[in-house]
Amino acid sequence: MIVESMDNSHNRSKSQQRGRIALDLEHENILEEDERRIDTKICILYGVEAEEAKEIHANYHSDRLYFLLRERARKQGMTEPTFLEKLDSLNFYSYAYMVSRGQLMEMAAVDILYKGLCNSENNGPNNFDDRYISFYG
Repeated sequence: MIVESMDNSHNRSKSQQRGRIALDLEHENILEEDERRIDTKICILYGVEAEEAKEIHANYHSDRLYFLLRERARKQGMTEPTFLEKLDSLNFYSYAYMVSRGQLMEMAAVDILYKGLCNSENNGPNNFDDRYISFYG
């Protein structure tokens, strides 16, 4: 009885959440195959059409990738202006979209993007995409 009421209060609070918190809750313990199913939940949460839900979901992952990538770059000594300059040369949003579709794991996308930051910083070849997508994807 106590466990049941605790579960109900968790479900109630989960259903009342909106915005980033609601998306964070939907992504808890999710398998990569389930990423696409979140679009339907976004439609319900926000009352939007499927195309807008896809965009919201991709934007959510875009934000997460940005912060994870920025933190990794900062820890490796990259300054914010350099990070932003190098980020412009990457196809950043496409990776967020692939993550939102379940085609690429989030940390793999961060690895690919970070490798791209390092390659562009060292003026290295810009062929890192295909090699890493083949490995991770």
